[in-house]
Amino acid sequence: MKLFKKPIFVSISPNAQAGDVFLAIKLVLQPWRWRSGGAPREFAKKLKSYLGIKNVFLFESGRTSLYAILMAIGLKAGDEVLVQAFTCTAAVNPILWVEARPVYVDIDSDFNMSPADLEKKVTPRSKAVIIQHTFGYPGKIDEITRIAKKNKLLIIEDAAHALGAKYKSKKVGAFGDAAIFSFGRYKIMSSVFGGAAVTNNPDIARNLERSVDGWDFPSTFWIFEQLFHPILLSVTKPFYNFFSLGKVAVVIAKKLKLISLSVYSEEKSGGKPPFGPSKMPNALALLGLKQIGKLTRFNEHRTSVANFYKESLFRNSKISIVEFPRSSEPAFLNFPISVQDGDLVRQLIKEGKRRGIYLEVWPAKRVIGPSGTDLKKLGYISGSCPKAEDLSARSLVLPTSPNTTMRDARRVVNLINDFFGK
Repeated sequence: MKLFKKPIFVSISPNAQAGDVFLAIKLVLQPWRWRSGGAPREFAKKLKSYLGIKNVFLFESGRTSLYAILMAIGLKAGDEVLVQAFTCTAAVNPILWVEARPVYVDIDSDFNMSPADLEKKVTPRSKAVIIQHTFGYPGKIDEITRIAKKNKLLIIEDAAHALGAKYKSKKVGAFGDAAIFSFGRYKIMSSVFGGAAVTNNPDIARNLERSVDGWDFPSTFWIFEQLFHPILLSVTKPFYNFFSLGKVAVVIAKKLKLISLSVYSEEKSGGKPPFGPSKMPNALALLGLKQIGKLTRFNEHRTSVANFYKESLFRNSKISIVEFPRSSEPAFLNFPISVQDGDLVRQLIKEGKRRGIYLEVWPAKRVIGPSGTDLKKLGYISGSCPKAEDLSARSLVLPTSPNTTMRDARRVVNLINDFFGK
């Protein structure tokens, strides 16, 4: 491996560009702008216009946004929420926090919820279904909506991966009773942490407004951790290949709590993270405003990279690529592929690292990520979602971010074709 060859990442601060880093530096030096200010109101206004949705409420994370929605729809202890396997703790834990019960639904080959399995798992205690748009690929909205209406289920869209994705020419997030978006460090656009709960339902909107009014901002130290993240990563990322100095620096920064974790240990067993629930602070909204101005360009770039992968890899018989219907316009958070078995995934990731290409598995080779998640405590029954268990073990994602150049994409394609043989 060439020590100074540009490293390619899937999710290590993939959206942060020079302007974003300079803004973060400026904000670090202006602590009076961290908590309160007018940026959240302006950010929400821009999201309303972009999504075509009447009500947008901003929180410090996507998981808190889902928690707020689940409270707003009045879930009670013992109520069931249908959620797909092949997901992350952030999509499941809020269900546990309101004392409801997650019921896991299997997926189809597009990594999204299977309507056929959903229909089997609805019970009289089912109150809501979460439609996840995995990797920015819109789920089967029409089919799931028909099942939900038949069974009087509320529909929540998990569009954390899918800001800007469309289904039948309409942006996702506006099809259900409510939806969440995430602006985490490796989402479509990033404010490092942050999320939104959106709805056109006036009753849900009133309840969400009470949550926003009742919750405070995160601590100033937590806000500093988020602002320092893009600054540190802009310095350390180029040195990942140089005797792992970049990686070591990030590990040390996490130990010293100079930057926050994306998922905390408590969350891996159903607990709450050591922050929130809280509303989005002014500083993160300013980062979000900077990024939303680039969102259309970001998504056009992601589509170009994804199309290049599709054209370059579809002839390779050793891998499988998702074919999505013409009615869908994915946002391509990542470009997922699946291979023949999990051992090949591990070997490919190892070879990628040797070449300075850091591919990833989501959700961490298990039906609920990240690595180390206690599936039993999150209520998952082994064998209940065989397709999700299978695909989680033998799939991985390719980078599509704004910082992934077409030259980078060619390096990724060459890695895969060299590894499997074309």
